[in-house]
Amino acid sequence: MAKNGTKLSSVVVVTVLNEHDNISELLDALKFQKLAPEEVIIIDGGSSDGTWNQLTKCAAGWKKLKIYQLPKSNRSVARNFGVSKSRSQIIAFTDAGCIPHVDWLMNLVSPFKISGTNVVSGYYRGIAHNNFQKCLIPYCLVMPDKAKKQEFFPATRSMGINRETWNKSGGFDPNLYHNEDYAFAHWLKKMGLNFHFADNAIVDWYPRKNLSQALGMFFHFAVGDIQAGIVRPNIKLLLIRYLIGLYLLVLAIEIKIIFVLLFLLLLIYSGWAITKNYKYVNNISALFWLPVIQFSSDLAIIWGTIIGGMSKIYL
Repeated sequence: MAKNGTKLSSVVVVTVLNEHDNISELLDALKFQKLAPEEVIIIDGGSSDGTWNQLTKCAAGWKKLKIYQLPKSNRSVARNFGVSKSRSQIIAFTDAGCIPHVDWLMNLVSPFKISGTNVVSGYYRGIAHNNFQKCLIPYCLVMPDKAKKQEFFPATRSMGINRETWNKSGGFDPNLYHNEDYAFAHWLKKMGLNFHFADNAIVDWYPRKNLSQALGMFFHFAVGDIQAGIVRPNIKLLLIRYLIGLYLLVLAIEIKIIFVLLFLLLLIYSGWAITKNYKYVNNISALFWLPVIQFSSDLAIIWGTIIGGMSKIYL
């Protein structure tokens, strides 16, 4: 209950694009929440795979569901539009590709009963269908043992914000379309807000299906960071690490023994990738996939950082 004894009303805002394979699972999860939302608003970015037809059929039998089409819009624009069409006090976000637990909204809204709560960070749990995805998850998500040791920044996979704070924030930056939620979280922090971590407000998240899709994700996140003016601390270390490696490779052309040093460094780096993440996988295939994902994601992030920097200079 809110301060005046009235129930806190909530809206769930979701953006979708070509989600034919999993939209029904998402809709069912939202429809049967323990705490039913007053509104569910879904904005379709111009799907061409039948997603819109599925939404239309569901909306016909579910009065709380409002659906809109914004062809060629980015997620920032679509989310801002969705919120503008809502009236509820608490705005909850989740994403296509996520499946909220039945008590997700209840646990996400509950902290707002505490005076002074403006933003709630829910949690997202990776669900893997194969060993590659098991190995990929630690590179994409904050794992449970690490989440409780740091302030957990909200992501639109599982996030709540009250209407007053939303209005003050101005919403998502419409010029950002890769990792707009990360930039939005940083903006909320600059506003002086603290994030309440509701680790029981859980959505299941399906990771990318293969290495090519995963590299595209890492690349676009890196581009988005730079476009948003965000330089994560590990990016500097990553660049230094690979610049040193490149320097040693050039030296090795003249001094052959340095090839041995490079090989040892590669082994050590591969071992580090395995050691830090094997406990989350616990499968022999991790001995192959963890180093592969480490090296390839490093290169995708470096390339994305370069492209992001160039786009800020020339666009």
